[in-house]
Amino acid sequence: MQPNPTMYPSHSFPVEGEQQSRPLAVSIRGSFESFFKDRASPFEATQPVTETVGAPLGTIEVSPESSRLVVIGSNEFIDDAVLELSRSLSADRYLNNLQFMQNAVDWAAEDEDLLTIRSRGTYARLLKPLEEGQQSFWEVLNYVLVLLALAVIGVVWTLRRRSEQPMPLVDKIEGPDPDDGASATSEGGSDE
Repeated sequence: MQPNPTMYPSHSFPVEGEQQSRPLAVSIRGSFESFFKDRASPFEATQPVTETVGAPLGTIEVSPESSRLVVIGSNEFIDDAVLELSRSLSADRYLNNLQFMQNAVDWAAEDEDLLTIRSRGTYARLLKPLEEGQQSFWEVLNYVLVLLALAVIGVVWTLRRRSEQPMPLVDKIEGPDPDDGASATSEGGSDE
């Protein structure tokens, strides 16, 4: 499970047996005969008929022509440990195993429209690896551009602040003078 590049420098894993292409998964469509066509159903012998559990419905001897079947040789390629290892070695390629399973389920469920939608934009273009000098150049350029942008914002803010004119204040509010009312009541005296 763990790669060993020092012991196996070419592939990081030991190579066993003859190397050739082998089918790892098969998908077929059509009509399939049941293994239990001429035999008793295994469900009849294991489940007693009670009030809550009814009798089995019977055995389907032949599937319809629209049947689809996907047989995969091993489930190791979607094991969590394999996905973690693959994710650490490659950027987005580890998602291909999961996408294969999604496509197999969609195909088996006869939902080929989902296949076309999902596969339309899934290819991720990876960036070419940069040398250390190129990485440093782009990093310095990013910092310089950010500092220049901050300097421009500061200069614009300072110029706008200097060019602001103060708002003229209003001298007096039009209407009755509040001091006049107080003096009128004191001058008028009392009615006694």
